[in-house]
Amino acid sequence: MESYVLNDVEYDFKPLEIFVPDPDYKVDEKELEKSIEKNKAIIARARESRKRYLQKV
Repeated sequence: MESYVLNDVEYDFKPLEIFVPDPDYKVDEKELEKSIEKNKAIIARARESRKRYLQKV
């Protein structure tokens, strides 16, 4: 495979590896919900910022 450089970081393209999770793995529902709410807040701030920017232009 060839090697490429982007912004002084060298990348080697390798085939993807398939990851099989443990069948008994359980998601921490509280942490997942906190993450979802945090992401929603970030997206809302970005949309509001974009809306304000577009109103100025």
